Amino acid sequence: MKKFFLLIAISFSLVIFQSCDNDKKDKDDKGVSVNDVPAPVQSAFTAKYSTATETKWEDAHENDKKTYKAKFLLNGKKMKAEFNADGSLIKESED
Repeated sequence: MKKFFLLIAISFSLVIFQSCDNDKKDKDDKGVSVNDVPAPVQSAFTAKYSTATETKWEDAHENDKKTYKAKFLLNGKKMKAEFNADGSLIKESED
């Protein structure tokens, strides 16, 4: 009987760990590589935030239009900025 309960406990633990892993993958799906960010967006970002570090890009949407969101460090502050595909800045904020 003890072996049965041990087997159930191990099985339950494996299911829990697997479901936690799936949640993380769903959140990471918005990320895009810098190669997928249009050149005008990259140029606008570099011009405005030339000293930014640790930049990560995500797919975003503003008024049903595809946009690109950058999350980065600027002078030690966590920041984010969102751009249209043509490189125009939509909004920026501290994260």
